[in-house]
Amino acid sequence: MGPGERDGVSCHALTPVFALLGKRWSGLIIGTLLAGPARFSEISRLVPGVSERMLSGRLNELVAAGLVAREVIEGPPVGVRYRLTVRGEALRPALAELERWATEHLITDAVDVPPSDRTAPVEM
Repeated sequence: MGPGERDGVSCHALTPVFALLGKRWSGLIIGTLLAGPARFSEISRLVPGVSERMLSGRLNELVAAGLVAREVIEGPPVGVRYRLTVRGEALRPALAELERWATEHLITDAVDVPPSDRTAPVEM
């Protein structure tokens, strides 16, 4: 390695990743959709604590980023279902690795944190 070079991950690459996925609820929404398409109400139930307004906003951001697709289900009743795009599905290995890291370094170290306050692992 030459002077000034570093062995690590590029901040240039990580900045947009964390700007999008680092927002509260975004990673959990994607993790929920890794199990398959879901209606808004299902996502709301599976991501405890997120308000409908916040969920709607995050889903719109993820749709705009090309990670989630919004599909209108013909009715009656008319509904909306969300699913990961190919681009969103490509996050599966990265999220699985983050889950592994969290299990090894965060959850096991959190001895004083009651189980109800710990984040449940996302099925990959």
